[in-house]
Amino acid sequence: MKKVMLAMMLVFAGLTSSFAQRGGDRPTPEQRAENQTKFMTEKLELTDKQQKQVYALNMSRMQKMQDLRKSEDREGMKAAHENYQKELSAILTPAQQDKYKMLREDMRKRGNVQRGRNYHGQKKDHQKHQSDQQGGKTLRSKEARK
Repeated sequence: MKKVMLAMMLVFAGLTSSFAQRGGDRPTPEQRAENQTKFMTEKLELTDKQQKQVYALNMSRMQKMQDLRKSEDREGMKAAHENYQKELSAILTPAQQDKYKMLREDMRKRGNVQRGRNYHGQKKDHQKHQSDQQGGKTLRSKEARK
């Protein structure tokens, strides 16, 4: 009986720890596009026409990015991001573009402070990270990130 209880506890502990590490299910590209479009509609006061255009653009981007993440194509991701920014600029008015730029900068600043970790779960060295950004250097290799 004790062995059965111990085995059940180990299985339960293993399941909960793997769930915690995974962080649950990720949203689908459709959900991401919808959430981003809602956010942009609210913050940038998009018209109905703009909202439809932005949703289509976000949907296309989310699907491309999902494929690029799977293939780990960093250059492709960068190109897709630049293309997205150009296409979005064509949809937004100049006032909306300015507001969008401010929102992005604010989110970057808050994200770096709130996360306190990089994308790989390692603690960030904020001073080093900031000096690298200010100096124009970016660390690309895995060895450089450690």
